[in-house]
Amino acid sequence: MRIERHQVDGARVAEAREDFVNRIGRQVHSYSRAGLMTTTEWQMISDSFLDYLGALSTTRPDLHCAEARAVLRDAAAAAAGAVSFAAYYPVDSFHVFLDYPNFGMSYDRERGRERDPHHRVTAGEWLDAFCLAIVCDQVSVHGEAFGWARQLMPGGPATPTLELVDGLLAYFFEDDGVPDGSTAPVADLQPGLRVLRALAAGDREAFDAALLALLRDEPQGTGPASLLPLVPIALAALAYRTHGWTPSVDTDYLPHALITGFETAGPRVRAFGRDPRPDALAALAAGPVHVGRTGPALPCSPENEARLERLTLEAVTAGEGRPLNARDLTGALRYQTYLLAARASECDDATDAVIATLRRGSQLGAAVFRAALAEPGTETEATIDGRALRFPARRDRDFGPALWQTALSFALITGSREDLEPLVLAGPTIAAEDRSPSASYRTALHDHLRGADPLPATERALKEAERIREGWLPAPAVLLSQLIGGDATGFDLALLDALEAHRDHHSVADRGTEPGAPLSLDVLALACHARRTRGWVTRVRSPYLPPRLLQAAGRT
Repeated sequence: MRIERHQVDGARVAEAREDFVNRIGRQVHSYSRAGLMTTTEWQMISDSFLDYLGALSTTRPDLHCAEARAVLRDAAAAAAGAVSFAAYYPVDSFHVFLDYPNFGMSYDRERGRERDPHHRVTAGEWLDAFCLAIVCDQVSVHGEAFGWARQLMPGGPATPTLELVDGLLAYFFEDDGVPDGSTAPVADLQPGLRVLRALAAGDREAFDAALLALLRDEPQGTGPASLLPLVPIALAALAYRTHGWTPSVDTDYLPHALITGFETAGPRVRAFGRDPRPDALAALAAGPVHVGRTGPALPCSPENEARLERLTLEAVTAGEGRPLNARDLTGALRYQTYLLAARASECDDATDAVIATLRRGSQLGAAVFRAALAEPGTETEATIDGRALRFPARRDRDFGPALWQTALSFALITGSREDLEPLVLAGPTIAAEDRSPSASYRTALHDHLRGADPLPATERALKEAERIREGWLPAPAVLLSQLIGGDATGFDLALLDALEAHRDHHSVADRGTEPGAPLSLDVLALACHARRTRGWVTRVRSPYLPPRLLQAAGRT
């Protein structure tokens, strides 16, 4: 059976979509500056995300896209923030973080203060937040907050919403998993409880009938969020993830991505070539696989380009009475990454300007770490743009692991052994300890390049990558594992996964305008290194892998 969605106000849909990235950023920062963010503010933020998600569904009803996933996740996080404030503040500490606007708020325990009854959540707000938690698989994370918030709700006669609230709590947190009202006649249960009881009983036929009735009973609003009825979506998601039941009713009210948890076939390959997906192997065997690049071109204005080039030249030009300083080169290397992003974004292959930028960045990075390796009181030599230069020895905290990784990527892409040598000798922690989630990846890559056993660090890097929460892009540890393992096919499959992860990450919010969006330096570096050292010709085609750079790697 097909159920069509109701019509909503087109003006409100357009308003929800218009400049959402900047608008949600202004909203959360405005609330944070205005004073204490309470249940009210977090609920309004969640409502804004849900309106935008509903607006997205008007053109993409299945919501299978990275933008929708990020928006849903933050709608759930903000709604859980409202529940957490009601449950904990000011008697316990908690934290709320939104990936989309990159905004977080921490709340500390305030001794001697009592909860404000005005900051409780209503049964409807609790229910919406819990449904979002179901869809995002976050019930166990926020379970305690939901339990406390329910206990703090004002007393009074039972309502259909409260009955479903208690039924969900029983289903998730009581030993028998039986929702309240399970012994009452079906006709006497509120619609959501009928669905939940059928789900608890494993009765597929009753579940389908009850879910259909629930959808027909849903109120029809005029705002875009009303296109996404949270209770039916959550219950359908619960059925799919518990029993594998797909909704029998055909309707855009139940977006496939939300029901399945944005289910995909999973990674094409796992560490060291284990468990490659047969469909991925077949696609790769059939011919080149293309990964497109999303996001706008990021052209650099002639004025800004000239400014960055001038600043780079100043970094390698000694002033009167002032020697060259290796620390100035770190800024020059950053300028090259900006120029590289701008130049690479305008073409699917590497232009002469891109190649010149890569070469200069490689030389700058090598010069920094030559200065770090030099004995104090001595000088080191470096050649940049054909000019032989001398720098006093220096080891600065700015020469840290992240800069080392950037410099190494430039060197691996260009293939300059002269530039690679000081980086391998120095290692990522020559100037500063590495406490980042990429620490083991850097160690593994360094071990591989210097001929040490990279497997222990690679195993740690793989575990670290798995722990990276959504919204953050981990280092390509699986790709490195295929290179280390000598598996060319596994490398291609991991390359596809890494490039798609990079593309999806930068298709959310305004991340497409970040300097790292047009190219993944880490992935491109490993691809060039694999071509250069192992002779692998990848069957992956993408603007993220400029053919001219890979061809050059094959000739060295």
